[in-house]
Amino acid sequence: MKKQLLFLSIILLGWTLSINAQEEVIIGFGFSDNTDTEFTADSGLDGNLSYDIRAENGTAGTTRDLSYTEGATNDAATVAEWDNGADDKFWSIKFKADGYENFKISSKQYSDATGPKEFKLQWRLSGGDWADVTGGAITVGTDWTTGVVEELALPADINNPGSTSIYLRWIMTSSTSVGDGTVDAVGISKIDDILIVATPLPEPTTIIGFDFADDTDTEFNADSGVVGNLGYDIRAENGTAGTTRTLTYTEGATDNAATATEWDNGADDKFWSIKFKADGFTGMKVSSKQFSDSDGPINFKLQWRASGGDWADIADGAITVASDWETGVIDELDLPVEMEGQGTTSLYIRWIMTDNVSVSDATVTAAGISKIDDIMVTGIAPSGVVNQLFANAISVYPNPCDDYFVVESSDVISSVEVYNTQGALVSRTNSIFTKSINLSSANLSSGLYFVKIYSDDNRIPESRKIIVK
Repeated sequence: MKKQLLFLSIILLGWTLSINAQEEVIIGFGFSDNTDTEFTADSGLDGNLSYDIRAENGTAGTTRDLSYTEGATNDAATVAEWDNGADDKFWSIKFKADGYENFKISSKQYSDATGPKEFKLQWRLSGGDWADVTGGAITVGTDWTTGVVEELALPADINNPGSTSIYLRWIMTSSTSVGDGTVDAVGISKIDDILIVATPLPEPTTIIGFDFADDTDTEFNADSGVVGNLGYDIRAENGTAGTTRTLTYTEGATDNAATATEWDNGADDKFWSIKFKADGFTGMKVSSKQFSDSDGPINFKLQWRASGGDWADIADGAITVASDWETGVIDELDLPVEMEGQGTTSLYIRWIMTDNVSVSDATVTAAGISKIDDIMVTGIAPSGVVNQLFANAISVYPNPCDDYFVVESSDVISSVEVYNTQGALVSRTNSIFTKSINLSSANLSSGLYFVKIYSDDNRIPESRKIIVK
């Protein structure tokens, strides 16, 4: 069972250790149960409790029989036959730790006068080669205070290993005995109080998500994510024309899906797109589901760009779509590391057609349907970032206003448009950064107006409402 440990000093396996907040025991050997003939772990994650400790002969590929003798606290794993063991004979353990990082190891060793004096710690992943652990040289004595490793950091290479097994070994580095002679066949080595701890990876945060459960949302805005991203919508765009198409709600993977037609002649041009901000987020992933009817597009790929940048392919982002919700699925696909460190710059992802082939292996028609559903972008957010992400959002003031208002933004603004409640354009101002928008020449009557603020490519504006007095 996983046990989350707070800032406490605890006595565990003979150690008095300060376990930091969130640290968990991955695997531990205290050898308090001397009826355990398999010498398996007695603490740690459930899946690791069946793993044992071994005394191995590397070249021969064999193990030696262990026994219990007096240890640092209760008993210790004990074995002889360490003679001629330099760079070959070792103690070893194995464990798994999917979703953990920042590993530390503690252990205690003892040898009698004719047992091995010098060891070092090494590590490897399943199928890999052994490598030294920095600071892992160990000198052993005929006591339990000399050959001690205490909370030694293990290499970052083993962080979040997935289902891959991790191996550690305490290998002899010479044939020198504790008595400064040569290790004898009857020389004894003992090991006790082995403890591996690590911290669980932070849980991913939803940066932006679309499930289209609310079919009254005519703007097709995000349903989940960082608060500042909830005002961003999904669009079906015509790249060359720089236009968008009308979306509707139809049956989706769960509830509803965003649905559009007019995908004909869309190869390398027509796409679904979303926009979001992700300042400070790392380890970003994207998930989505797509559906096309028999006349809709079959082949898409995922691309990304930062505000003002060029589109680039996302590795492994090719998508084949069918007339079901199981085929065109992207499940937690890693987004490029280049998307990290972009600050408050807007990020874009698009699902773009790669050819004009339909699901029925004909040509996509104007009536062909494409649907998209269950879009989710996640990432790991450092503490406090989520609350600060939209600190530099666009400001429009004063509101209400008379003959002017000011648009202020940390992004470069290319144009500002003002529309009345009937959707008619009543004012447009181009090329501003922080500027007063003069409405006097528009002769506007008092009432509500909608402001569209464009940056980048003039396709996806920020929207605000103002009241003219």
